[in-house]
Amino acid sequence: MAQSKDDEFYMSFVTLQVEDCLFRVPRRTLEAQSPVFRDMFSLPPPPDVEVEGSSDEYPIVLPEPVKADDFRRLLKVLLPTSVYGQRLPKGDHDGWISVLKLSRMWQMEDLHTLALRNLKYPAGWKSAAEKLALALELEIKDWIIHGVNELARRPEPISIEDSQILGLETALKVAAVRESLAADGSRLVAGCRNAANVDFTHIIKEIFDPPVSASDHQ
Repeated sequence: MAQSKDDEFYMSFVTLQVEDCLFRVPRRTLEAQSPVFRDMFSLPPPPDVEVEGSSDEYPIVLPEPVKADDFRRLLKVLLPTSVYGQRLPKGDHDGWISVLKLSRMWQMEDLHTLALRNLKYPAGWKSAAEKLALALELEIKDWIIHGVNELARRPEPISIEDSQILGLETALKVAAVRESLAADGSRLVAGCRNAANVDFTHIIKEIFDPPVSASDHQ
């Protein structure tokens, strides 16, 4: 009797190389989530050449800026079983940033949404400037108001290091938000800032004009 292949559980695997590390994963999982991989796998191979990804000797090489650690974290979310590792916990900010970066790069809309849902603005993780830079780079809209507020409330001025992280234009915008405090004389006493409880949200919206929701207020 002729055999048939199960539609769901007859899997084809593909080998990928990221930096100096090989990964072998179900091809269908990547195809289902990413049009980039779907198009990549649909390209016909050259004649008389072993198909890339078919073995460890002929892997598909994922070029820079993809890092092995980032790809591993993405797979933990794509393949959340005891065999491949646990799903990333909500508090793993480095992990979810990796997922967000790669899901944006490869147009994985479901994973992108999931990563954003798990990336709540963290306290005590990276500097305020680093968090704001990530928010702007990766379009984490929920973090923009929080990040600028954190920088505007602190006693210390915007530093050279902050400017290097944020870029000159963004650093000047943050400085403008901070300087708006001078309009309220009660907040400045003998040159000292008293901004710990100030909500700069309306000024941030005017200067940065980020699309934010009501949940962004703090």
